Amino acid sequence: MTLLKSARVSSKAEGKQRARDEGTGGSGGVVLELEMVTTSYDSVAYTVPVSVGAAQQNLSLQIDTGSSDLWIASKSCSTASCSSTDGRLYDPTSSTSSGASFTIAYLSGTVSGPIVWDTVQLGTYSVENQALAAVNTVSNEPLSLDFDGILGLALPLNSIIEQTIPPTTNNNPDGASFSSNLFSMTPASTAPSQPFFSLTFARPGSDAIPSLLGIGMHPSSVVPDPSKIQYSTLVSQGVGILFWKTNVRAITVYVNGQARPVVLTESVTGAAFPTALLDSGVPFIVTTSSIANGIYGALGISPASDGNYYVPCTTPLNMTITLDGQPELPIHPLDLTSEPSGQHSSQYCIGLIQADDSQLTANSDIGDMVLGVPFMRNVYTVLAYEPPPFNMSVYAGIRPTLGLMGLTNITQALEEFHNVRVLNQPLGGAPPPQVTFSSEPKMSVGLEALIGLIGFFALCVTLFGLKWFMTRRQWKKQGMVDTDGGKKGEGEYGVYQLTRRNSQSSDDAPVSTLRTLAYATRKQKVSQYTFDSNRTRVEMDPVDEFGEWNVKYENSPPSIFDLSDPWDPYAANRDTIVGTDAPLPDTPTSLDFLTTNHRPTSDEISCVPESTSVPLLTNRHRRRSGSQSSDSDVAEAGVGMAGVGTVARGSQIITGLHHNLSRSDSVDRNSTSLGPSTEVVTPSWRFSTSHERPDTVDVDIR
Repeated sequence: MTLLKSARVSSKAEGKQRARDEGTGGSGGVVLELEMVTTSYDSVAYTVPVSVGAAQQNLSLQIDTGSSDLWIASKSCSTASCSSTDGRLYDPTSSTSSGASFTIAYLSGTVSGPIVWDTVQLGTYSVENQALAAVNTVSNEPLSLDFDGILGLALPLNSIIEQTIPPTTNNNPDGASFSSNLFSMTPASTAPSQPFFSLTFARPGSDAIPSLLGIGMHPSSVVPDPSKIQYSTLVSQGVGILFWKTNVRAITVYVNGQARPVVLTESVTGAAFPTALLDSGVPFIVTTSSIANGIYGALGISPASDGNYYVPCTTPLNMTITLDGQPELPIHPLDLTSEPSGQHSSQYCIGLIQADDSQLTANSDIGDMVLGVPFMRNVYTVLAYEPPPFNMSVYAGIRPTLGLMGLTNITQALEEFHNVRVLNQPLGGAPPPQVTFSSEPKMSVGLEALIGLIGFFALCVTLFGLKWFMTRRQWKKQGMVDTDGGKKGEGEYGVYQLTRRNSQSSDDAPVSTLRTLAYATRKQKVSQYTFDSNRTRVEMDPVDEFGEWNVKYENSPPSIFDLSDPWDPYAANRDTIVGTDAPLPDTPTSLDFLTTNHRPTSDEISCVPESTSVPLLTNRHRRRSGSQSSDSDVAEAGVGMAGVGTVARGSQIITGLHHNLSRSDSVDRNSTSLGPSTEVVTPSWRFSTSHERPDTVDVDIR
């Protein structure tokens, strides 16, 4: 039977070629890029775009090397599979009906529908009156928006449509397969001069190998030297050669670098060697249970109760297949096991080599193995209709042969397996960037920079304001700002703040009374620690531990202070042993902290205005050992901290001040009262030693 016929084949460039397309068609051939479409968690379909009909409908067909027919889901299909194409279905309105019907059963799924003739364009090649099935029933086929049908590239003798409508030698429409029409002899100037298809399939997550379909041309990026392609003899059935099938000479599993050959028995057909069929439409490697048990048995794995084989996900299945006329062809371990759907950290993976004895029988014409996508990702496949060197000048009938060239480096493959399965890294090394497209207008770069600059200055202003607020709050606590809201120097000459220890409230005292009290006591005080040592002059701190006393004088003091005069209000004395562990006197030696060298007489005390009561000395406390004060010192002394260092310095406690004084700090709520009915304050005064007149004079009462 003549399988090639004179067909009208034209070369026509349509649209812009895609990035990896190569060649211009005609006698020189062309290379087209394929799409990898995910059909399920662990399987994909490799599709090629085609234009069909007078309206040139854009559709996508799966490349299937296991069948020989062309079918497309039509608009009359209402099954669930057809609905998954989102309405992108073939409209056969412009086609010519043949009056014949088509039905095909795959390993999984069936398809049926009428056979029509229509124009089909693949790349730059357009074939008129191509017989195809406009199917209206599709069951158990994973169609999608990018998957509308199947382009069968098995040998023409296997075509169901061709068996239904036999091919003819004239130009009348017939049932010849697409490959038969494409590689026909006339017109020779527009047909590929080399009658072969070639395939490479990309691995998910990697772009090391592209997905390409070559028509009469080898892709230069994959095959720089076509002489490295080795060709295998195909196995013929009783009626002839139906599939791209050859003999299996050896299968070897490597465990820890040690080769473990799989024992191969005779074929299911009774031949000496088992056979393997290349089928790009099957996402697994299907074989007999005898071969599958031998492969997994090398790893000590047996079939599970469900008939499947499960391999530890971190264990590589390192194996090679040797086909007739080929060297050992390694298979990437990532292509032989797959993680369960949605379980990226699962302990066990599903083996993609599965046994199916019910399909692989002596009567099925399939043979002993179906080498699906897991195998074809690792080789460059040439489906040649005659052996090289190709010579179409003299037609001698179809003499198909299978060309293969290994693409997998097993050392690199094992490293990639370790990175993906053990280290949980992506196959490509770094995760691909997520690119999203939006139809919304985008801001210019200059505007984005301006917004960023404004935001930066706003942040700086916010931080500065926060810093200013915290600083002012600290100043208020230390009494360095006017809390009454008025300006300094206005109204009263000063504000005197006094916190009485163990007191929950304080009242304001008249300024004149406080000034008189300060002057009187300053002339009579001597340090409680000054027994035999000379008095030490000290400068007055601007802020004492309990509050502030800012004083303005009506009459300016002398510009130069006589610090040797103990009666000078700008001179002061400090005990030379303050902050040491010197013992305190058992009884007070003076009425207040600072006195002269004599005890005050009743006359001296009587000079104080009647509105002021001079407190008596009571209850002194001894400082803990150590040179510095702490909160624990206060706690052990049994008094609250009204000012830092108060208890640490062992200051005298004065009680009985009957007039109300203003409170400057709140007393620790946990402080302990020193008397049943007395309020405790500790007065002291420290003055600046500067020779310039101060604006204010702070008096510290302790």
